[in-house]
Amino acid sequence: MRHLVTTIILLALLSVDARAQRIELDVDAVPLRQGLTEFREQTGIDLVFAEAVVDGLHTTCSYDGIEAERALECLLDGTGLRAERVRHRQYVLVAPQTAGSGEPVRRITLSGFVVDEQTGEALPGAHVYLPDLRLGTATNEMGYFVLPSLPVASYRARITFVGFDPAERTLSDSDGPQTVRLRPTTVSGGAIVVEGKDSRQWFAEVLPGMETESTSLLEPLPTLTGESDLLQALQWYPGIRSVGEVNGGMSVRGGSPDQNLYLIDGAPVYHPWHAFSLISTFQAETFKDFRLYRGSFPSRYGGRTSSVLEAKMKDGSRQEPHAAVGLSALSGRFLIETPATRNSSFMIAGRRSYLDKLVGREHPVENAEGRRDTLRTGYHFYDVSAKYSWRTSRRDRVSLSYYRGGDNLDLRLPFDLSLDFSSWLRPADHFFEVVHHWKNQLVVGRFQRVHSSKMFVTATGYYSSYDATEAAFLRPMSTAALRSNYRVDVKDVGFKLSGDYIHSVEHSFHVGAHVVVRDFHSALDAVVRRSPGNVDSKYQTSSYRGPEISVFAEDTWDPAERWTLVPGVRVSVFGSGLYSDVSPSLAFRYALHPSRLVINGGISRRVQYMHRLRDRHAVTYDLVSSRWVPASLNVRPSRAVDVSGGFESQPFTGLTLKGEAYIRNTDNVLLPEEPFEGKDELVGPGIGVSELLGQYVEGKARAYGIELSSRYQSRRWTLWVSYAGGRSLARSAELGEESFRPARYDVPRSLYVVGSRSIKKWRFTAAMDLRSGYPTTVPVARYGVGDPLDGETEYLYRPSINNGRLPAYFRLDLAAVRRFDLLGADWHLRLQVYNVTNRRNVIARHYLPADEGMVVQSRRGLPLLPLFELGMEL
Repeated sequence: MRHLVTTIILLALLSVDARAQRIELDVDAVPLRQGLTEFREQTGIDLVFAEAVVDGLHTTCSYDGIEAERALECLLDGTGLRAERVRHRQYVLVAPQTAGSGEPVRRITLSGFVVDEQTGEALPGAHVYLPDLRLGTATNEMGYFVLPSLPVASYRARITFVGFDPAERTLSDSDGPQTVRLRPTTVSGGAIVVEGKDSRQWFAEVLPGMETESTSLLEPLPTLTGESDLLQALQWYPGIRSVGEVNGGMSVRGGSPDQNLYLIDGAPVYHPWHAFSLISTFQAETFKDFRLYRGSFPSRYGGRTSSVLEAKMKDGSRQEPHAAVGLSALSGRFLIETPATRNSSFMIAGRRSYLDKLVGREHPVENAEGRRDTLRTGYHFYDVSAKYSWRTSRRDRVSLSYYRGGDNLDLRLPFDLSLDFSSWLRPADHFFEVVHHWKNQLVVGRFQRVHSSKMFVTATGYYSSYDATEAAFLRPMSTAALRSNYRVDVKDVGFKLSGDYIHSVEHSFHVGAHVVVRDFHSALDAVVRRSPGNVDSKYQTSSYRGPEISVFAEDTWDPAERWTLVPGVRVSVFGSGLYSDVSPSLAFRYALHPSRLVINGGISRRVQYMHRLRDRHAVTYDLVSSRWVPASLNVRPSRAVDVSGGFESQPFTGLTLKGEAYIRNTDNVLLPEEPFEGKDELVGPGIGVSELLGQYVEGKARAYGIELSSRYQSRRWTLWVSYAGGRSLARSAELGEESFRPARYDVPRSLYVVGSRSIKKWRFTAAMDLRSGYPTTVPVARYGVGDPLDGETEYLYRPSINNGRLPAYFRLDLAAVRRFDLLGADWHLRLQVYNVTNRRNVIARHYLPADEGMVVQSRRGLPLLPLFELGMEL
């Protein structure tokens, strides 16, 4: 907290003059332009005026003092002009007809909507820039922009959005909010032409750790499936990586996957993955844009300590129907957008894997004796997304979003599996059955209203749930069997009310409140038969509720043309007053060079009231063994402080350079008490929260590092190089650790290189992933316990955690995309080779005692995989 206060004071001091400047003016009947130029040079104050306004005017003025406004009044005396303050150290000269005769000059507000010309869909994040005032803003979620408190006039405006042709308009307040329609940029030869941002408005979006782009720009980035996948594409950004090649989730700056908040239209998604975390539920083509915060994210977001990803579903086309279908190596998909009425639209999309349809779900088998059985190898995943948007009036919009997706696994196989698949297809006395289902489901209702030209209100209500079930039946021998049914679910019902008030060019306030009730439930029903007369059973349930209330406020403050400060605070209460927290934040940006270089930084404090823990003992519920556990009397919430700072530069059109350094300290993280213990119990200690917490101890985590990236884009070429260097460390006093050691997802160095070249209707892409291996704990000795005459039990001695490291990870992917027209539709064929060098990277290692020394078992990643996708759009 002391560092946060110090930073706020320093930034406040930077926004004011270090000392008062003496102004000496002595001009006699000189052109007004000459006098204003001398005033600018002495004061550094920005004067904005049209050349035609000052032509032919002269000034006589003698002033010696330190008051800039008095000096300016002296220069304008007798000219009929008046200087109107726009913001700190910026004035605009008002023409005589608007200055009046001593009366206060009326101020106007320019406002309007920016939409896609072809679909009518709102474009959030579009930039509206007034060159004459060197002043700009960005549109909100509804595509609405506001430029308040301007002198009465008509203003030239330039409106831009990535992937669209820029537009020039004249804006005034005579007709109320205006609608600006942008035309999508023509795609030629498969290359996306990226329009350079206006040099004066480019830096308006630069905040520490933030990434925001149209999802269409992620298309060239390779994915494991060969199809569009938002979360997989994000793993080419510095500091973001998959926690494993064949399992896992996403780690951001060394944090664990449960420290990331995933939002779809404002509602949380608790497990956004398919296929054991290989494929994400975020189909990029169903979203219009996304926003990712990796560092000091704003106070409007809470509940996580590492990152926030917010994706917005497409509203659907309001102009004409649009359809797309695709078939990849793993799944088939479709998307339909269409107008529903004159003022409403609808979008629906779906995806399903089809491997189970190819290999079959059930396999009847029979042996030589005529014994029959049915083996099962069923698995598939699916997604369904839909959104209905209705513009009830020019100022109001209502939307309803729906998502459902999940996995279904159904296996019945012999216990003694071999690499020969044909040997599976026989009746077996010893077998195992696993039926595993999980799904995410959410419904979001949202009402947005332009209450006044300066006030925008959003009300969001949502329901989100995560359900997972694992039913198992194991018969490893004729006299022994195990039956278990395990289920976990989280239900989240929330309401959020927020408002944006644009007070002036300098201040824009965002305030709101969030009320949410989360219900956590788990149940276990298990029967273990060790022999006909030895049967154990266990039935256990666990239910708890975690209400949370939060209020937040932010102020986007532009004290000067090149400065932006964003102070904020979030106050939250969890568990009916059990825990309360005040989380302040502060971000800043400064345009060191108005069109070339921006520096930014931030500091924030965050709290996370939930932990995701994995049962480390029982083998009967292995697929669904991770559960969310809320803070309680037995477990405290995690709290983190994040400090970051960096730069962004555009030295010339098409090239963007970024760099950032960060440090994050987190308290009350939960670390495994016995990190080397494997799952060797059938049922384990039970599913109660106390039994689960008994496997973990409290600790501290620390992450720090630097991230550098360089991206060059032209009509034919895209070259993206990013590097991340840093450490992710952990320590627990309860484990006897006096110093920090590598945490589970510690990767000291990583380098990503993506190159893409368009040749006619082809686009060729090569992508390289090179990074340090994850840490591993290497035993340093072997010892035996027991009587040498009766036999000893061998153990491995591991005095420290994560004292070794896996080999470096390297992968090279190649892709080629061909676009063509056929039967009146736009087609594309994507061919990709995943891991083209066929390097089987070591992703985990296990150490087992042996008669002499130990045996090292390496778990390796995926081999070379050829992938494809065929898509069509109408």
